Amino acid sequence: MDFASLRASKARYTLVLSLLSGLSFLQHASFAAAAVDADDALGLCQVETIPKDIRDTLERRFYGWKVQDSGNLLPKIRQKWASTAPLACPGIATGHFEDSRSVAYALLLVPVDRSANGYKFVVFSAPSGQSFYGFKMLDQAAINASTFFIHPVAVDRVFDSALKKQFRPKGNDAIMLAFADDRTASQNVFFWKGDSYDHAQIDFN
Repeated sequence: MDFASLRASKARYTLVLSLLSGLSFLQHASFAAAAVDADDALGLCQVETIPKDIRDTLERRFYGWKVQDSGNLLPKIRQKWASTAPLACPGIATGHFEDSRSVAYALLLVPVDRSANGYKFVVFSAPSGQSFYGFKMLDQAAINASTFFIHPVAVDRVFDSALKKQFRPKGNDAIMLAFADDRTASQNVFFWKGDSYDHAQIDFN
């Protein structure tokens, strides 16, 4: 192959790679956009989906805060959320976090004022058979919350036998707090220890 043919071949190869890269980006972007549309259409982040006792507490104790929604996420974290839990609200996670007989609700709250920074990560739980929910503050910070979302995950999925022996989780489910920006990404799993919550950074897909 002569030099001119080699250059032409390399140019075609570069063009194909560029087209494939662009197609992959468009597919991810379309997927993320579709997930946001599903969030809006299905009302996944409407507080009416959670028990009234929790809603009353939100009005009394967390005035000026709302549940994180997909429209508040930055593009990169929106793509991550869309590939992880597209048919769930990025600010609501439900599961048997403390008691296998009752459902608990984890909420990622962000300021109603989109120009304000901060988030509050809270879990509401009630004794089995009761409708009155207490809450526990798991995490909070005065930083931009558009890089965070939560979702439930089975304890057996994130902890192997060695990690179970190390951390001793008590619930069937845990809560994953996911974060990503232009430089780093992390997943912190919060789990019930029997009398309080603990957390650990876990790498899992």
